[in-house]
Amino acid sequence: MNIIDKLSDAVSQSVEQLGKKSSEIIEVNKLNLNISKREREIQGLYEELGRHVYQHLRGENYINVQDLDKYFDQINYLQNDIETLRRLVIKIQRIKYCSKCKEEFDEEIVYCPLCGKYIREQ
Repeated sequence: MNIIDKLSDAVSQSVEQLGKKSSEIIEVNKLNLNISKREREIQGLYEELGRHVYQHLRGENYINVQDLDKYFDQINYLQNDIETLRRLVIKIQRIKYCSKCKEEFDEEIVYCPLCGKYIREQ
């Protein structure tokens, strides 16, 4: 194999790695946008919930727990969705993550330095 063939192979590999990295960055950005959207939805639900409670208490009415359950269910659903999206981001970026402490670590960590939990591959 001559020098031109070696150089051509090196360039091909570099372009392939760059393409993969670009795809990862695009995917992470899409996931982060979805996370931000869901966080805004949760904020809106908190505001609606607060208005609902305020209006009932201001009128000296009892608050019906069943009315509040719809807010709780939607908020919980969105929070679980956000957690799933964050785990996907971590997996794409190949970051280790402590599920107990919710901390991210570099690839050299085997045990969480905060709680001692074994950090397994995500």
